[in-house]
Amino acid sequence: MQKSRTPSLLIGAEVVGAAVAILDVDGPDGFTVRAIAKRANVAPMAIYNHFGGVSGLIDQLWIQGFSMLREAISHRNDDVDVEFMSAGLGYRRFALDNRGLYTIMFLHQFRNYEPSPESELVAAGTFDALVGIVERAQSVNRVGGGSASDAAQIIWSACHGYVSLELNRVNFAHDANDAYLKLLETLRRGLR
Repeated sequence: MQKSRTPSLLIGAEVVGAAVAILDVDGPDGFTVRAIAKRANVAPMAIYNHFGGVSGLIDQLWIQGFSMLREAISHRNDDVDVEFMSAGLGYRRFALDNRGLYTIMFLHQFRNYEPSPESELVAAGTFDALVGIVERAQSVNRVGGGSASDAAQIIWSACHGYVSLELNRVNFAHDANDAYLKLLETLRRGLR
């Protein structure tokens, strides 16, 4: 008995879900049109028809990932110290909970993929959300003078480094949670 195919209205969501699941389990090595199509129960040609090919699918995942990351770090609070810590914790939680998307965004360069102008705008908007947190901290003298953009880049780089090592199982801290909290606290104090 042949399995029925996914209705065309659901193909986009099914393919995106299948692609994320493959990245989460198998990483970039398992990220093939055939594997994605099989998991989504669609014909391989559906990926080309719906997304214009693998690059279009990666672009969709990039946009989804950066949109989710922006939401994860954006928890406005009147206490800028709480907001800063919440953003840092949200960043790590997003990375650990969404390994496949994080891989698409930061850890693997896919052959022939270049982010579209739309996806670059979404990524820049996520960075701008972090810049806004830094600007609010600067407005109450919790972060020193200088460029809010430069401070945001330092914060992002440090958090990215920690979680990237953690995702690659290169974390030798006795308590990974505590070590990450100390990293955030060190950044917060250092930026004053």
